[in-house]
Amino acid sequence: MKSNSKGFFVLKIVAGLLIISITMAVYISQLNQMVTHNMLNTISELAHHDKRSIEAFIETSWDELEGMAQRFATYRCETILEMETRMNLECATSDFSHIYLLAEDGKIYTDKYVVYDPAQDTLDRQVDLRPYFSNGEDRVVTRWDDKAEAAGMSREYVLYGVRLEDFEVDGIKMRALIGLSDTNTIQRHIVLDSFLKDGVRRGYCAVVSTSGEYVIGIQKTLYLNEVNNFYHVLSAGTYAELTNEQIAQKLENSETFSFHYTDVDGVGKLLYFTPFDGNIDWYFMMVVESRAFTERSQAFAILSVAMLVIVMLVATLLLLALTASHYKTVQAVARAKSQSEFLSNMSHEIRTPLNGLIGLNHLMMTRIGNPGQEEQVKDWLRKSHSTANYLLSLVNDVLDMSKLQAGKVDLISEPILVETLVDAIWSMQRDNIESREVQFVVEQEIPVPCVMGDSTRIKQVLMNIVGNAAKFTSKGGCITLSVSQEKTDETHVTTIYRCQDTGVGMSKEFVERIFDAFSQERNKNSDSVKGTGLGMAISKLLVDAMGGEIRVESELNVGTVFTVSLPAEIADAESEYADQCFPQMLAEDHPAHPGRPVKVLMAEDNELNAEILMDILTDEGFEVVHAENGQEAVRRFAESSPGEFDIILMDMQMPVLDGCSAAMEIRSLNRPDAKTVVIFACTANTFKEDRDRAVESGMNDFLAKPIDVNVLLNKLSAGGASTSPNTSTKF
Repeated sequence: MKSNSKGFFVLKIVAGLLIISITMAVYISQLNQMVTHNMLNTISELAHHDKRSIEAFIETSWDELEGMAQRFATYRCETILEMETRMNLECATSDFSHIYLLAEDGKIYTDKYVVYDPAQDTLDRQVDLRPYFSNGEDRVVTRWDDKAEAAGMSREYVLYGVRLEDFEVDGIKMRALIGLSDTNTIQRHIVLDSFLKDGVRRGYCAVVSTSGEYVIGIQKTLYLNEVNNFYHVLSAGTYAELTNEQIAQKLENSETFSFHYTDVDGVGKLLYFTPFDGNIDWYFMMVVESRAFTERSQAFAILSVAMLVIVMLVATLLLLALTASHYKTVQAVARAKSQSEFLSNMSHEIRTPLNGLIGLNHLMMTRIGNPGQEEQVKDWLRKSHSTANYLLSLVNDVLDMSKLQAGKVDLISEPILVETLVDAIWSMQRDNIESREVQFVVEQEIPVPCVMGDSTRIKQVLMNIVGNAAKFTSKGGCITLSVSQEKTDETHVTTIYRCQDTGVGMSKEFVERIFDAFSQERNKNSDSVKGTGLGMAISKLLVDAMGGEIRVESELNVGTVFTVSLPAEIADAESEYADQCFPQMLAEDHPAHPGRPVKVLMAEDNELNAEILMDILTDEGFEVVHAENGQEAVRRFAESSPGEFDIILMDMQMPVLDGCSAAMEIRSLNRPDAKTVVIFACTANTFKEDRDRAVESGMNDFLAKPIDVNVLLNKLSAGGASTSPNTSTKF
């Protein structure tokens, strides 16, 4: 069993580690995706920032050309030479390297006083700019490279052009004004080198045309007259997510897109493309090496793995702790549920008899004076008395349950005559059982007659068991209470009480929960039986508290057997407790007072309780003097003759002076009977600490409220005169 438990625990650990490992893998995958997504957002923001910066620069260049065109119109130059002079001056004060005027016939007039005619070679080259304005474009921007160094154009240019309307010089109609600017003027507006680490470039930017030609290349400068197209670069690589045809289609559709690519050296890269706005037929391209992504995610991954390892260790420890505390949690939940059920059941069990009592009292008050209903009123009184006893039993059971569940039950260890204890059970249950026409048999085999224990609690357990047997055994049945003993060693013995009946029995399901609070089996044989459902629960708790064991065996319609085993120390017949095992010795301690009635001083502040008790004691032949509080009781005793009062009944909670203080004052009086007068504590506080306070204050014994008159009269008879009780009323 232990091996299986251990294997199951190891399996749970392995399963937990597997789940954590899968979680780590998923987490790292998600982390990489998140880093890639964040990097794409960063790339997009950088690209759009640089693109907008370039667009603003191009717009400014166009605006500058249009401003020149307006100024040229106001100059009213009559000759080409005057126009070229104005162009030279404007170029000198602008950001353009060259200023051109494009005539309708294709001739180009420059700020350098050179005229290029596309129909013939000029300075070893032919220049034709008309195609840029052949489709009615109002504004043009494009990459333009000079093909001849003889003209002094040894650099690459970006060509800006604006269309002219109704502009003529010396009878020549001009089509466009053009400005040439070095490519590095645009390069200053973008971050070509990006994602630098330790001086190593991991990203760069470029501007390309929709045909794939670089306007601003990967390098900061492009070599003169060198054709460079990014399609050629892609074709030379080892991997690309998109084909050249797919890329061309996206460029034609002006889409923003990205894809992964591996170059000829095996370096992975991400290429991001976004188009320029308006009539700028360019794309902004940003290229970032994959290792930039890896480096960013690696730090997160390391921290995450470390964190997850720590989490895994903590989770393992928590799993161990949770496994250890699981049982306690289950118990706590069960206790909470039990408490809720307890309150619900208590509400029902208490309200039901109270409802009966209130109804009976109402009937008696309305009918008590009616002639001919005396017997009916007496019947109601008997029912009221029975219901009150049931309610008292319920309250006692609840108090016992509360103390037992809280572990506050106090057991008394005193000598017990087992035979006398069993005889008491027989005496108390005989009438109850035989009135049901059920046979009651007691069998005893007691080699050790006197043991140490709490006789009251043992009687309580046996009364619950025998009482239940009486309730559920039908006419003609039999109940057998047998007692035997097994000696454990020279000083200890186990007493075994066995109660067997031929009653209705119990189902197997109910046997498993018979010791739960408020457990009562409902069937056709038990529905008419009234009970609190606490007796067996209390019995189990009491037996456990006494270190014993209680077992039950039952079969429906056959009967039930309860077995209670209680270990105990053997009482020494020569010890100080010997007299308690033989009650006949007690008579010497409480001599009778022949020739006069026993006189009782009763200290009771409750007027109704005092009236009832005085009537009962007077009817039984006692002489009673009432004191309304503790101070009055002390005064009456002090003013009495020595030996006048035989017994004092002292309520513990009274105004002016409480019972314990009053008892101490009486014991301290300087008179011969102050130390010997018998004082009984009378209180509803029945906990051990209350009994201890009563004893410490000098009282002899303890009577719990509501007082059982039978018990009261027995105690008074033992402490005063011989009186035969004739009632068993509680109040």
